[in-house]
Amino acid sequence: MTHPCKVQLRDFSIKDVEIAKKIAKDFGAEIEGLDLYFDDVNTARIFISKLKKFSKFKVKMSTEYIGKKKILFVYSLRGEAKSR
Repeated sequence: MTHPCKVQLRDFSIKDVEIAKKIAKDFGAEIEGLDLYFDDVNTARIFISKLKKFSKFKVKMSTEYIGKKKILFVYSLRGEAKSR
């Protein structure tokens, strides 16, 4: 069973956002502003691991209900360098 996932990019430099979006496209993510949507949470976790090679950030995970039984996993990635 797959679970959809949203990855939020917050406080990233413009350069790091562009890197993240390029990597996300390789994983088939939908991009809406600074939010990346993945079909499966496991794909999002692999994306986050790969992104760690290029950028420093803190990760927080939460869940949202998008129906009676469907859960949306949400990863908030907060960049450490606000003014690069």
